[in-house]
Amino acid sequence: MKAEILSTGDEVLWGEIDDSNASWLARRLRECGVDVTRVSCVGDDIATISSVMAETSSRCDMVLVTGGLGPTGDDLSAQAAAVATGDDLILNKGAFESMADYFALKGWDMTKGNEKQAMLPSKAVMMDNVCGTAPGFCLEHGQARFYFMPGVPREMKAMFNRHILPELDARYPSRQKATLCRLTLFGLPESKTGHKLRDFYAHFPGMRLGFRASFPFIQVKFGSDPFAGDAGRVTSDDMAAAKAWVLEQLGRYVISTAGISLEARVGELLKQKGQTLAVAESCTGGLIASQLTDVAGSSDYFLLSAVTYANDAKMAVLGVKKETLAFHGAVHEQTALEMALGVRERSGADWGVSTSGVAGPGGGSESRPVGMVCIGVAGPDTAKAFTYNFSYGDRGMNKKMFAAMALERLRRELC
Repeated sequence: MKAEILSTGDEVLWGEIDDSNASWLARRLRECGVDVTRVSCVGDDIATISSVMAETSSRCDMVLVTGGLGPTGDDLSAQAAAVATGDDLILNKGAFESMADYFALKGWDMTKGNEKQAMLPSKAVMMDNVCGTAPGFCLEHGQARFYFMPGVPREMKAMFNRHILPELDARYPSRQKATLCRLTLFGLPESKTGHKLRDFYAHFPGMRLGFRASFPFIQVKFGSDPFAGDAGRVTSDDMAAAKAWVLEQLGRYVISTAGISLEARVGELLKQKGQTLAVAESCTGGLIASQLTDVAGSSDYFLLSAVTYANDAKMAVLGVKKETLAFHGAVHEQTALEMALGVRERSGADWGVSTSGVAGPGGGSESRPVGMVCIGVAGPDTAKAFTYNFSYGDRGMNKKMFAAMALERLRRELC
């Protein structure tokens, strides 16, 4: 089956926000065995939206539309759908009641603008929104079934998983789905990753191989091709053989065989061992703590973060020796080691990790250039410090690399 994605909104069309919805939907649909043939974007204009609906209705089986379901005057998707299908807008009782329940749950008052969100084409089937105020809806037009979802990514994803995915399974049960394996890599550039896997198709001609870079990580994805018919089918033995071969080529650069993030993998290892972590950050300014707490359930193992940017703070909060800072300076392995030991001791954590470096663009010297970072790792039976030199010409990129390297050093200790 074929699908198209239509993103609506002036803010998307004009580049004021990135269209992350379209990329997420395209990826999910392909994994579900749906062939995405086109992605379009239009502004907040009834005539344009309805015109694109007319075009797409004759060339695909389903169209996923995002945006334009809010309470303001520029939210026009329901009106455009009514125009395209020759229908009238009515107050959808189910939509209104689901909104009223959500507002009551939040303790909010509904306004006339919110009531507008319950005005849907009369032939539409409402899809409730468990994460926000805007109901979605679906309807038939031409040969296609249209699904209208909110533009807020969290709400859109929940609605897709709650309504559209089950309907796909019910309406097209025999479609071939992708069988995939995802690996997360750190420390290997995309070009070198591709070179190491250059013989993949010679060994596994019926599979697909892909790469996605998200600095400073690489995700490698391989598996079946759901659109290649019998030639694209793979068995569990085929997948196991491919995974073993890829792991052999990539070796220590693989940080997860489940495609999860480095911080999530570190969390898994800490939970498996029943251990805890505290972090002392200087140059990363709380980035490591932010990444760790982005993982649901991190309170099971993450105890404390201390952003000790100034030398006085390193001494007062972490117990770094005055003589150490006077003799070695802030960016030194001995300082990083004392930071890691100090945060571990003061928090009572099993592990302490620290960073101290020069993120740039200024502040570097011949002995401590921009991109230099010292990392300390202190655990139950170990206390180590490491020095790395990275320079990406960008403060943000340096900080991301410093944080990733600190977590990677901890991961290696935990493995």
